[in-house]
Amino acid sequence: LWNNWRANPSAMLKADKLTREHVLKIVDKSDKHPVRFGKQSLRFEVRNGDGWGWDARNDRERVELNMCCVNRKKITWTAWSLYLPDDYKIIFPAKTMLAQFHNDADNPPAFAFENQSHVEKKGGGYWIEVDNYINGGDNVPIKLLDKSQMYAKWNDILVNVKWTHKKDGFFKIWTNGKLAFHHKGKTQDKDELIEFHVGVYRSYLSNTSKPDATQIAYYDEIRHAKSCKKLKLKDLGYSCKEIEGQ
Repeated sequence: LWNNWRANPSAMLKADKLTREHVLKIVDKSDKHPVRFGKQSLRFEVRNGDGWGWDARNDRERVELNMCCVNRKKITWTAWSLYLPDDYKIIFPAKTMLAQFHNDADNPPAFAFENQSHVEKKGGGYWIEVDNYINGGDNVPIKLLDKSQMYAKWNDILVNVKWTHKKDGFFKIWTNGKLAFHHKGKTQDKDELIEFHVGVYRSYLSNTSKPDATQIAYYDEIRHAKSCKKLKLKDLGYSCKEIEGQ
């Protein structure tokens, strides 16, 4: 369970392979798939009906990769790159999550990266929602990237966290090298274990009246370390000195 990847939901793995062969693939640049750096990337695809186990019973569909437990170090750095095809479909007012930091207990995701804002009542873009068990607030999403910035291009996300149940914690997000969000205070409950998830996670599907469109997302350059330097971001065009100076 320590920094090992696993597919989620696990019930999916019990389904017939022919019904889930599309959900997660390692794909090649030589086959004209988008790749951020190197020769391969991860392709996630969720179709209408791709719900298994608990998800199927609770108005959800998803395919994610989870890594546990990212907060075993007090201060961590996590990076990933996200690419949405130019024909990507928004399913708002159903909800799509595109990465999350989730606890191992019954609390909601502490920090959720979402494809919509329920407050502004619109879909598209990339938003961070901090749950009220973390900030004591109203779960108001903050925009990180506009809808116009999301399609047919790679966006690089970088997160630096001090994991603590005390007031001296922080959660910082850079998008494409620019500081976009800075939470100060509690980042977890006491003794919680925090997982990092990437993929496509759809919920509140009954909010839409039609079968929801297929959604495809590519991820690449997923990196996790205890310092910015150890992420080795230079090959992506970033300087830790510049990043940490913001």
